[in-house]
Amino acid sequence: MDLTLQSGDGMLNIRVGAIIKSNNHYYFHYDKKKNYYALIGGRVKYFESSDSAIKREINEELGIECNKVQFVTTIQNFFEYQNTSIHEILFMYKLDLDEHIKNIPNNHNQNNIDYVYVNLTDIPELDIRPEKAKEIILKQIDIQPLFIDRNSTK
Repeated sequence: MDLTLQSGDGMLNIRVGAIIKSNNHYYFHYDKKKNYYALIGGRVKYFESSDSAIKREINEELGIECNKVQFVTTIQNFFEYQNTSIHEILFMYKLDLDEHIKNIPNNHNQNNIDYVYVNLTDIPELDIRPEKAKEIILKQIDIQPLFIDRNSTK
């Protein structure tokens, strides 16, 4: 069971996401409908640690086994999505791949989502969510404390 709690006021969502890098490229979910990029990851399951969750998500979505994930930070996001107020706690990790994934599988069950990789030089122009992920990538920040982002929208 996913760690998502609904209430009359909105929803609490516990997620993991990874900054996945191979050479000078980064892998993302791309929402074709809303034209934004997001970290590859997903919801943490009940009684699952965040590091186990990110390894599971990367395996499910990209088909790769990884044991070299490194914790980066925790971000709290507050935003509206489909007329629901969302309070999201995101455990962010990073993964450096030794080789480029030649054929990115599309294991996502939503038609409007693609897996893409983009060059570092293109990242300043992209709408990446959460915005703090973009800042961490561009500034090459290794580890940060907790961030609270009350201005994000999805």
